Amino acid sequence: MFRKLLPKILMLVTMFALVISACAPAATATVAPTEKPAAAPTEAPAAAPTEAPAASPTEAPAAEATWRDTDPYKAFPEKVTMVLVKGGQENAALLPEGESIEDNRALKYIEDTLNLDITFSWVVPSDAYSDKLNLGIASGDIPDVMIVDAQQLEQLAAADAIEDMTPYIEQFANKDLMENYNQTKGAALAAATVNGKVMGIPNVQPQADAPIMVFVRQDWLTKLGLEAPKTVDDVEAIAKAFIEQDPDGNGEADTFGLTGTMNPVQVPSNLHGFDAIFNAYGSFPTLFYKNAEGKVVYGSVQPETKDALARLAQMYTDGIIDPEFATKDTGKSNEIIASGKGGIMMGPWWIPWWPLNDSVTNDPNADWQPFLVQDKNGKYTFSMGGYTYSYVVVKKGFAHPEAALKILNIQNDLSYGLNDAPQYYPNFNEIWNLLFPVPFLIEQPYVVERMGREYNEAVDGKLDPATFSEAMKLEFEQIKTDMAAPRADVPSWSTRMARLDAALLLAQGYNEVRNDPAAARIYPLDENWPSLKKMEEEAILQIITGAQPVDYFDTFVTQWYDNGGTALLEKMNK
Repeated sequence: MFRKLLPKILMLVTMFALVISACAPAATATVAPTEKPAAAPTEAPAAAPTEAPAASPTEAPAAEATWRDTDPYKAFPEKVTMVLVKGGQENAALLPEGESIEDNRALKYIEDTLNLDITFSWVVPSDAYSDKLNLGIASGDIPDVMIVDAQQLEQLAAADAIEDMTPYIEQFANKDLMENYNQTKGAALAAATVNGKVMGIPNVQPQADAPIMVFVRQDWLTKLGLEAPKTVDDVEAIAKAFIEQDPDGNGEADTFGLTGTMNPVQVPSNLHGFDAIFNAYGSFPTLFYKNAEGKVVYGSVQPETKDALARLAQMYTDGIIDPEFATKDTGKSNEIIASGKGGIMMGPWWIPWWPLNDSVTNDPNADWQPFLVQDKNGKYTFSMGGYTYSYVVVKKGFAHPEAALKILNIQNDLSYGLNDAPQYYPNFNEIWNLLFPVPFLIEQPYVVERMGREYNEAVDGKLDPATFSEAMKLEFEQIKTDMAAPRADVPSWSTRMARLDAALLLAQGYNEVRNDPAAARIYPLDENWPSLKKMEEEAILQIITGAQPVDYFDTFVTQWYDNGGTALLEKMNK
C-alpha cells in the first residue's frame, strides 16, 4: 500500500454475486455511491486526508457542548493514564520545530479533550515496529492500546490477552466511523471477530490500491496512430509498438514495452505488476477467496492462473516484457518511467503522484492517461485488498477500553476539521501518522470514486465547490489549474489525473475478488505457509521467464497441495 512511499505516507456500494466460471470466485460488483455517505479520511500520497462532510465553522457554542457530552466524546471525569507504543521514528524530523511524536499539538488536543495522560513505552522506526511488538507479545509485556496485524490479533485473542470490544464499538464509535463500517457490509467487523467476539477495532481502508490500472503515454499513442487499450491484446500490441517504432523519436531502439518487478503479483498496491493481466484471465493469485460454491480456494493454484502464466511467458519470449524484470525492484523499474524510456506502467489510481510525476517533471510532453483492462468476459474484475489489514486492540484488564475508540473519533475530527477540531499543520498529510497517538484510520471504502464524481460535477457546474472541505477546495483548484494549462504545474497535473481521471474510471463500477476475512487470519499462522509461499513465488517467476515450461504449473500445483496446501484449505473450510 503505499506505506513505502515518500515519506512513509499511509495510503489509501452495491454488492451482488457474479459467477466468473466454475472454478472462479463469486465476485462482487462495486458501484460508486450516488448519494453522499458520511465522509471519512482517505489516505493518499501528497494529498492525504482530503474529504470531510460539510461542517459549519460557525456552529453555536450549544452545538459544541452537545457533541462533547455524547458517549463517543465525553471526557473522563478523572484523568486516565494510557501507555502506548509507536513506529515512525525515522520521519520525526518532518514535525514542526519544538514538536515530537511524544509531544505535539494534536496529541495535546486529544489529551485535553478526553482528560487523558498518554505516554509511550517505546517509539521505533516503522520497519522495526512489528518485531518489537512481537517481542512484547511473547514476553507478555504489552501496552494498554496497540495496533496489530491479523496474525497478532489471533495470537493475543487465543492467549486471552486483550479485551472483547463487542460492547464498546457501537456505543463509542462516532457516526462517521460506524457508517464506514456499514459500507463494508459487515466485512470489516467480521475480520476482527474471533469466536463470535469482536476482539479488535478494525481499520477500513479505501480501495485505494486496487484495481490495477494501465497508465499509457497518450502522446506516444497519438504519434504512432494507436487506439487506447481495452484488452490484454491491446496492451501487448501497444507495448510492441513502443519497443519497435521509436516513440520518443531519438532514433535509437531504447524504449521498453511492459515494465515489471521481481513481484509479478502483489495484492494490493503492486507497481509494475502483472495483476491486471492475471485478473483478465479470471485468475486471482495470492488470494484465498470463496468460489461460486462458497468454498475457500487459493487463486494461485486455479486453472485460470496457468492460462495467464502462459500468456505472460509468451510475452516475455517475444520481448514485450522487460527482459530483466525479474531482477528489478520497484525503484529500478521506476527509473525506466522517469527517464522517458517507458510508455506503459501498471499500478493503482494514485501513481500520478508517484512515480509518474517524475516522468512529467522530466518531460512535460509525457501525457499519461489511465485505462482499465477488460477480463475475458468483457467486464472489469480485479483482485482487491481486504477492507481491513490492522486492528486496534486493548490490553486485558485496562480500565477504560472505550478510550481507544474515543481517540479514533477525535483523530477523525482532526483529519477533517470536524467538531471545530483545530487545523494546526499545513503539511498534515505528510505527518498525521506521526502526530496521532494511535496512527489508525477507519475510512470510507469507496471515497476515491465518490470524490472523483463530486469533482467532475463541480467541473460541469452541477455542484458548488464552496461546499467542499478546505482540503477538497485545494485539490479542486489544482484540477482547474491543470485543465487550464495541462502539465504546466506537475503537482496540479498529478492531482487532476489521480483524483479526477483515474477516479472516474473507478466510479464506472467494477467487480471485486478479495481474501476471505477468516482465511486471512489462518494462513499466516500455518507452519507450512512460508515454504508454500516461496514455492509459489519461484514457480511464477520461473514459468514467466521460461526457466520452466508452462506445464510445470501442474507440478507446482501438486506439490503445493501435497506440502501443506490441502491441510491449510481444510482448516479454512471447517
